[in-house]
Amino acid sequence: MTRASYTIGLVIVLLLAGNDFVQAQQNEPQSSSAVFNSNDTIQIDKVFIIGYKKTKEQIIRRELSVFDGQVLTREELEEIIKADKRKLINTKLFLSVEINIVELSVEKVDIIIRVSERWYFFPIPIFNLADRNFTEWWVNQNADLSRVDWGIKLRHFNFRGRREVLDLTAQFGYTKLFRLSYQFPYINKNQKLGLSFYGDYATNKNISLETIGHRQQFMDSEIQLRDRWRGGISLGYRPNFYSSHSFGLHYSSVTVSDSVVLENSNYFLSGAKNQTYLALSYAFVWDFRDFVSYPLTGAYFRVAADKIGLGIYNDVDILKVNVRYSRYFDLGKKFYFGSSITGNVSSPSKQPYYNYSSVGYARDFLRGYERYIIEGQHYAINKNSLKRLLFSFETDVSDVMKIKQFAKIPFSAYLSLNFDQGYVINYPGYPENSLFTDKYIYGGGVGIDIISFYDFVMRWEYSMNIEGEKALYFNLFAPF
Repeated sequence: MTRASYTIGLVIVLLLAGNDFVQAQQNEPQSSSAVFNSNDTIQIDKVFIIGYKKTKEQIIRRELSVFDGQVLTREELEEIIKADKRKLINTKLFLSVEINIVELSVEKVDIIIRVSERWYFFPIPIFNLADRNFTEWWVNQNADLSRVDWGIKLRHFNFRGRREVLDLTAQFGYTKLFRLSYQFPYINKNQKLGLSFYGDYATNKNISLETIGHRQQFMDSEIQLRDRWRGGISLGYRPNFYSSHSFGLHYSSVTVSDSVVLENSNYFLSGAKNQTYLALSYAFVWDFRDFVSYPLTGAYFRVAADKIGLGIYNDVDILKVNVRYSRYFDLGKKFYFGSSITGNVSSPSKQPYYNYSSVGYARDFLRGYERYIIEGQHYAINKNSLKRLLFSFETDVSDVMKIKQFAKIPFSAYLSLNFDQGYVINYPGYPENSLFTDKYIYGGGVGIDIISFYDFVMRWEYSMNIEGEKALYFNLFAPF
């Protein structure tokens, strides 16, 4: 992989000015300890939690490092409280968290934790683009409204007050999908083991049949082109606040029509019409970010391995490993910098088109290449952003919105300068996928990010790629 040994680094330059980020950083712990020596030893008499109604108290205390009777220095207490606030925010159970220190005496304090719960039950109307991103739909598919999914999803994010997530989906349009999933974050007394399961059925009359020039080629039909059944169960293990393990067993059975195989005999390899397999998955996550939906400080590491095909069915036998590390820095004066590197390897070299790995899905993408999908057996990508806070404020709409969970809406905006780079190793004998593979590629530009509550992120980015193509792109989640 000599041509792939480019250093995944970056050079970033300056931006301009703004205000402090409200959603994750507001309400720092209040304390009168400034009049004391930071090395003084104190004891926590009681930890009080107020403001919760639906959430069970043990779910909140699971995230806390402070407890009744704890003895530590004032400096240690301040640091622990900052970390506990971050952990509670990142459960996504609360709109806001305030932690206050109440002085009882020179040597004793109480801790008051006030939380404001989110709205947990969402009957969510589905109106989603079926394509990989907005640009793919708007430009490559000419904003075709037939490529839209519609329906309803019933989601309870805090079912029974135990942080359990229940999802029921009935979707129509481009992809007809029916899905049930349930997550139990804790199934044992010490709240370290969790369990989740899912099952779904999906069918399509329009599917991606092949890729030419990094553009997906689609087939339309009046009959069903593809039917898919999936299900699985996962066991989670969370030994501490910041790390977790997940072990899963999954089943998949996909059938395509004769016309699909006639057009692309490599869709499932050797002209097969069906692919059925059992798979094992493992993932380890270490997450020390300040705000998971839009991080500004901290770090994130994830490694995931999937063994697709266990020998019970002989349709497929693939091993994939994906590793990602991200780091985020507060540079001061409202400037922030973040960098992320992702590596993906798979084996063997000959794989069905349906199972190809690629750059262009979810967070494995490069800015400037949103219109393209770059398939490859192995790849490494590096994404970088230098940000400048432009403004941050909170709007009170309680006069028109009587539901307290929606009465105040925070807004923050960041100006970003972005630079991404990567290297994708092509699948053997795949000349249709050669423009951006087996060479160093890069792209980037400038952007505006808008962040609000309930993890809502919007990004507008004007980017350019290695071919000199320039465009304005729109996305609805943080880039890494």
